[in-house]
Amino acid sequence: MREKILKIIFWLAVLYVIVPIMMPIIYSFSEAWTGLIPKGFTLDWYKVIFSNPNYQPSLILSLFVASSATLLNIVLTVPAAYAVNRLRGKLAIFLEDTFKILPLIFPPLIVGLGLLQAFTSPPLAISGTTIAVIIAHTLLGLPFMFRNVYASLKTIDERTLSEAASSLGANLWQRMRYVIIPNIIPGILSGSLLVFAISFGEFEVTSMVAGFSSQTLPLILFQEMRNNFRIASAITAILVYVSLTAFMIIVYIGSKVQKGYKV
Repeated sequence: MREKILKIIFWLAVLYVIVPIMMPIIYSFSEAWTGLIPKGFTLDWYKVIFSNPNYQPSLILSLFVASSATLLNIVLTVPAAYAVNRLRGKLAIFLEDTFKILPLIFPPLIVGLGLLQAFTSPPLAISGTTIAVIIAHTLLGLPFMFRNVYASLKTIDERTLSEAASSLGANLWQRMRYVIIPNIIPGILSGSLLVFAISFGEFEVTSMVAGFSSQTLPLILFQEMRNNFRIASAITAILVYVSLTAFMIIVYIGSKVQKGYKV
């Protein structure tokens, strides 16, 4: 009896997550939806998005910003997590907690306002540009990337591996390239997935730092929610498709890398 109850709770939780995601996807393929079941099947709303020149740049920009933010997070976070993992004592604990928690305890509104003030005045007057959006998304994704990379470093005996590689004549770059990074690839990939998904769907901070020439897809989605809800549903579905595609690609690459480089 207890097992059945747990199964029911599990499937209710799954439905609770899946149903809100599936509703706009179903609606994006329907001609109308006035009752319980949608009526008709159409691809017109997708055709509008891909044929209208107002939407294509936003989709490309969102992909570019998300990819750039993910790459920047990898470049910044992997060395940072490695350095923190090497430290000992109270300083290591302080830095670990800072990287993990500090950017998460502030609401996006506060983060956006801080970035807006920082990038409005010279010499960093870049507010309203794509660069500002990339920096904002990198900051938002940093704690998620750090948590995953740092957790991967904790699962391996990094000091022993590094000392063994060093005794064989490997320098720091060679140790990172051939020993450390191949062993923490799962953490890097999972962190990259989170950063990409967060960046691709980010709205609050983006709306504060982006200009009229940096309209990402979530910003267009917000506008279409008031103009055409069917097109808004199709844009939402595209956001879901891209996130799922990124997830499958990262899982595939991760499985291949683990097979080829596992130490």
